[in-house]
Amino acid sequence: MLQMVILGLVQGLTEFLPVSSTAHLLFAESLLGVTRPGILLESVLHLGTAAAAAWLFRADLLKVLRGLISTFTDTRPDLHGYRRLGWAIVVATAITAVIGIALESRFEAMFGSLRGTAFQLVLTGVILLLVNRRGTRAAIDAGPMDGVGVGVAQAAAIIPGISRSGVTIVAATWLGMTPEEAARFSFLVAVPAVAGAGLFGLKDYSAGVAAGYTVAQLLAGFLAALISGALAIAWLLQIVRRGRLAVFAVYCIVVGIIVVALA
Repeated sequence: MLQMVILGLVQGLTEFLPVSSTAHLLFAESLLGVTRPGILLESVLHLGTAAAAAWLFRADLLKVLRGLISTFTDTRPDLHGYRRLGWAIVVATAITAVIGIALESRFEAMFGSLRGTAFQLVLTGVILLLVNRRGTRAAIDAGPMDGVGVGVAQAAAIIPGISRSGVTIVAATWLGMTPEEAARFSFLVAVPAVAGAGLFGLKDYSAGVAAGYTVAQLLAGFLAALISGALAIAWLLQIVRRGRLAVFAVYCIVVGIIVVALA
């Protein structure tokens, strides 16, 4: 049970911080000697962080949902921005899903390489140094082409060691958003993507039960990921507002090099 809580905290704290939750989960599982029957554990913990983002951004998500529903039934100007944002999220999610399903076996094979994951974490650090601070657009200004760019970036983050929040924030800034609004867009896009990945991984439930996982253990990990994920989102928004993403770049590079050396 304690192992599950620790892994839940690791997942929650690192899912939204640009440091790759998958890399940290794999590192923690290796240190704790946790058995990996498929991707069940990672999926349950991802559902916890998706729930955290959905709760914190529930007001925006409800407006996005209203905007999508109103596409063919309502022309009120106050819904136009959220309608565009909603379709941008749909496009990003669809691209991520198509790439993820098409390359599922290749992505899952990468989870077996600790050193490869560490190399990719170093790459995340380098990518974070490319954030563009000259953008002026807000998340509500997003359109389908923003969805394409962020969707491709998010699909690349299925690779263990590549931070989903990191690459999507960087991609959104290069599409013209301010870093803070890019982070907001990244979190909104995360909800369907992370929840979808979590639900997809539940296919390994029987393998998890055979390996000794209990519902109580999985629930403990889920709750730990939910609570710590909510705290991480609030913290990251403050850091992005202050323009300090470079701290995470250094962290990723240093930790990646250490793991490469020790793996």
